[in-house]
Amino acid sequence: MVGIKRAGQPKELAGTNREFKAAVSGMSTKEAYDFYKKNQNRYQYNTEEIKRVFRKMHKERCAFCTQCIPDFKDAMTVEHIQIKRDYPRKIFQWNNLLCACHTCNTKRGTAPYQKGKYLDPTKIPDIERYFSYKMDGDIVPNKELSPEQQEKAEYMIEMYKLRRDELVCQRRAFLRDLMDDEFYEILKKKDSQSRSIIFSSVFKYYTRGRES
Repeated sequence: MVGIKRAGQPKELAGTNREFKAAVSGMSTKEAYDFYKKNQNRYQYNTEEIKRVFRKMHKERCAFCTQCIPDFKDAMTVEHIQIKRDYPRKIFQWNNLLCACHTCNTKRGTAPYQKGKYLDPTKIPDIERYFSYKMDGDIVPNKELSPEQQEKAEYMIEMYKLRRDELVCQRRAFLRDLMDDEFYEILKKKDSQSRSIIFSSVFKYYTRGRES
């Protein structure tokens, strides 16, 4: 994970949020969620407007595994930090939304939100310091942090299954490529949005290590 600067709230989404909150006013949590389920065609968050904002804000990358999302317009998904079922009044709240690849979104599923543990990359600019990467492609909490901070890192790793085989294999290959000085210097000259930088989090971690 790397820090993300949250863009201003999209106008269309703000309107949908106001309309939805008015519609569910006075309802219980379950009633509000059931109302949303029955009216998904009317109230939407994965709109063209959201895709445009997320494309620029996330640089076409998943907020969690930090890989580029191929065919971004069709393949990106909207992740709700506080899940729809438990927090229906935040379904269209801008600061509750992040851009995720389909796999990270699916792996989390309906795992509950824990306020004291969840690391929001739009609120923690140096969030990458919570994680370390091994040459075998594994991701682990940064042992230089406090036990509480390490617990938060592990929570996110488990929440989005960032140790899944696919990511471990690809990170291992990317790290090995980075060991080649020529390849590393080429990537350093590229924009962070470049698809050549397969994992922006790994590249940031490796760069920090080389330059420290």
